[in-house]
Amino acid sequence: MMMVQTKWKWISALSLLLVLLASNIAHAADEFFWSDVEPIPSCYTSRDGKPNEMGVVVDGKKVTLDDPSCEESKKNRVLVLVDGKYLHTRLTADGYAEPFIENGRTMIPLRALADVFGFETDWEASEEKITLTKDGRNIVMRIGKSEILVDGQTVHFEGAVPMVKNNRTFLPASKLAEILDIQVDWDGNTRTATFTRP
Repeated sequence: MMMVQTKWKWISALSLLLVLLASNIAHAADEFFWSDVEPIPSCYTSRDGKPNEMGVVVDGKKVTLDDPSCEESKKNRVLVLVDGKYLHTRLTADGYAEPFIENGRTMIPLRALADVFGFETDWEASEEKITLTKDGRNIVMRIGKSEILVDGQTVHFEGAVPMVKNNRTFLPASKLAEILDIQVDWDGNTRTATFTRP
């Protein structure tokens, strides 16, 4: 009987280890995913109904989250919908990479934009330069700069510029959508930016 219990403990431990390893491999680099299910807001409310600080461990690092109340989070969140799929972000050691509004513009993580619109990206850290390429099109921009080069022609961001927040690059999505002839609709009631390709 003792030998059977020991065997099951080893099998259970090995199974748990394999599941943990497989899930880390599958999701370690993914800070986002796309789904037809609306994202749940990132928030925390204690038993007394007040926002609270919460500590979690992500990728072996302790992360302290100063999450807003759920009511505040729902009021301020920004939903991004592309071809019927919502952008979802995952918690990393640097926090969430959730879309936000900057000077009236929807800011979306570069990696999520590149993924959904099919861009290849190149980052030159020394110049803080981002290059997006797709179907022979070449878009070059710099962090904090309003000037964009689109196939060699100069265009300007209005209101918001590429920026870094929580160690991630965010881009004003509406200008890129305009460059690519993608329709963008903003619903102020649900705070949803909907992108529709032609």
